[in-house]
Parts: sequence; C-alpha cells; structure tokens
Amino acid sequence: MKENRIGIIKDLIEKNGRMSLEQLGERFPNVSSMTLRRDLLSLEESGVLVRVRGGAVSVQELSKKTEDQYSRRAAIQVAEKKQIAEKAVRLVEPGTSLFIDSGSTALYFAKELPDLNYFISTNGITIAHELMRKKMPVVTLFGGEVSRSNMSTIGQTAITDLERINIDTAIMAATAFTEDGHFCCGLFAESEIKKNVCARVKKRIMLLDTSKVGKVMPYTFATLSDIDILVTDNNFPQELKEKIIAQGVTVI
Repeated sequence: MKENRIGIIKDLIEKNGRMSLEQLGERFPNVSSMTLRRDLLSLEESGVLVRVRGGAVSVQELSKKTEDQYSRRAAIQVAEKKQIAEKAVRLVEPGTSLFIDSGSTALYFAKELPDLNYFISTNGITIAHELMRKKMPVVTLFGGEVSRSNMSTIGQTAITDLERINIDTAIMAATAFTEDGHFCCGLFAESEIKKNVCARVKKRIMLLDTSKVGKVMPYTFATLSDIDILVTDNNFPQELKEKIIAQGVTVI
C-alpha cells in the first residue's frame, strides 16, 4: 500500500511539476501529513524530487528552470559577448593546453574557437557540450557536484581533476568586477575552482563585458594583479581601461 501511494505521488509530481502538501492531503485524505512528508523525503532520497516549503518540486521541473535561467543569461549582451569572443580566440595558439571557465561569455568563446587541435579542460557542462560539436579539440570535463546556477562542476572532485592537468592558458569569466578591481562570482565553490585555476596556469585571460563593471558579488576569486590580459567590448569605459593598463594588464 505504501509503495503504491509513493508511486502515485511520484507520478503526480512529475506530471504537474510541483505539488503542495495540501494538494497531496486532498488526494490521500486518510493519510496523515507526517506520513506524506516521509513519502516526500523517500522520493527526494531517490532523486525524483526536491522538497520545498509546503511541498515538493520534480527534478525535471528544476532542470527546466535552470536551463531557462542559463539561456536567459546567455541571451544578455549577446553582441558584446560575441565581440569579446572574437578578440579572445586570436590570443590562443593551436596545440596549447587551455582551461575554459564556465559561464555564458566563455560559452561564446567556445563557439568562436576554431576547430583545431587544442587540448581543453573545463568545468563548464555547456562548454564541453559546445566543444564536442568540433572534431579536433581534445576535451576533458572535470567531475564533481553540479552547480545548477552556472551549469558547472564544483567541489573537491573538480579541484582534484584540475590538479592532474598541466594548463598553459586559462580563459576566465567573472559575474562582477568591483570598483576596487576584484573579479567576483556568486558561489563559494565556484570561486574555489577559479582561484585554483589562476594559481596553476602560465597565462590568464579574463573575459568581461561592460555590464559586469561596478557590480559586486559575494566571492572574490582574482584581482587585477592575478590576470595578464583583459578582453572586453568596445563600450568599456576609457578611463577605467587606462587605470587597468597602468597596473600592468593588457586590455584588448
């Protein structure tokens, strides 16, 4: 009886995307709220759903929302991101070992990269997927926990994979660039990956569109002293560009 009820709950949540405890109570009037909560816990442990306040959401529904959020970010500042990508691909030579960061600006770099013999490592799931459309690059995707917000792998497994690979050039991206010259992102685990990359590579190329300037996010992973080249769009403030060049960074 319990297995049958849990199966019905699973089907209901997958069909509707989300169900509240109140709705489940109406569907199973003779089952206590506590029992229904235990059923949802069991389904969460099996990977079917995620419990939220007052009910549960199917994993499929969450995945759709995550992909939509990522797609919306990728659709912002498209002309600027393409412009940055076109500039940045001229800075890397075939035959070199590259790291490509996760994020929508880095995705445009992956799209623009010629189909040549690069050795590429990344923690960006969409980056790896895009690169697999090409025939010649050798692509390594780090393992680890998946960050739903940025479609990337994070955590100790990803860092361990990173430590096994020699990388010449890193193509980095930031969610924000503060007034005091800090490159930031929104998740601590992502900042740890980015810090480790910056510490290991010979050359660091930062991709940054103008919309990120002056923004603040919780975790700093690099400052201007940590990068070699900043690639930005043609709308980047001239006064800020001059200040960055004065600190020894090439701005393109």
